[in-house]
Amino acid sequence: MGKFLIPYSHSLLSLFISMTIIQIYDEKGIFEGELFSIFTNLFIAMAQMLVATLIVGVPVVLVGCLLGEILFRCVILPIKLHFIPSLILYILLAISIVFCYEVISDGVPTTYENTRIIKMMYFMGLTIICSITFLVSRTTYEGK
Repeated sequence: MGKFLIPYSHSLLSLFISMTIIQIYDEKGIFEGELFSIFTNLFIAMAQMLVATLIVGVPVVLVGCLLGEILFRCVILPIKLHFIPSLILYILLAISIVFCYEVISDGVPTTYENTRIIKMMYFMGLTIICSITFLVSRTTYEGK
């Protein structure tokens, strides 16, 4: 159980850090004003991303980590796959999770159209970061 929970918590932490960095990058007004105002804006952005991670990220990352655990136990361990092919499999898993979410939420015809939107690329980047974090953490704790 600990071999799953620790990589899951690492994936959640990487999601929180990535979402906070994207929030700070997108919102240009954070660094305007006095020093106290900047720290207040940074704290507010971090609090918003913490709430977003807890509400939206926890279930999505849980599903992704469960699929990643199944992939790890059923494909990577029995075949004794090396790191680079495993990394490619986890990147494909992350992209497929985003596409499945898009098909479920928006339907099939809009999936191709949404791949061109920048926010869709943010989601793909976030899921790839979380899946790579899960793979690295899970590989680390498998050896222990």
